[in-house]
Amino acid sequence: MNKKTNFPDLERLPKTNFWKHLFNYWWNRPRVFVEDIIEKYILKSQEKEKRLDLELERLDREIEHINEITRLHLKLSELKKNRK
Repeated sequence: MNKKTNFPDLERLPKTNFWKHLFNYWWNRPRVFVEDIIEKYILKSQEKEKRLDLELERLDREIEHINEITRLHLKLSELKKNRK
């Protein structure tokens, strides 16, 4: 017998029960369908809201930093004027 590959002889899988798999599919399909709907319409909108809140918070911190830098620049320029 000439082997075409170097793999050992493969063993056959046990026979599967078609009806069991079909019943399993029918039983789980409504659950999967509901999970997909929840993920698509509820979780995505919550995720989007969360992302927008984080972006708003980041922008607020950035504005605070810019204001602080501006305040420090003004103070520094005032100190330089007073020194002269």
